Amino acid sequence: MAITSAQTFISMTASFLQRNNPIETMAMNMMTTIYNLITYRSRMKLLKYRYMLEMQKLERIEQTLNAANPHDYRGNKMNRNY
Repeated sequence: MAITSAQTFISMTASFLQRNNPIETMAMNMMTTIYNLITYRSRMKLLKYRYMLEMQKLERIEQTLNAANPHDYRGNKMNRNY
């Protein structure tokens, strides 16, 4: 009985380690972390550029809407309380 349960435990452990290789998982996590640290600054520059473009689009839309608006608006901005 004890031998059978030990063999079952060993076979289950081996199959688990084949499916979920902890060394490979650790190595992949380390590589991902290193890649993120190396490319952090360039990704932040890209995000800042995208943010600036979206803000320019929003300002152009607001200018277009307010150009034909007969009502007064405050601070050259639309009311953004949705």
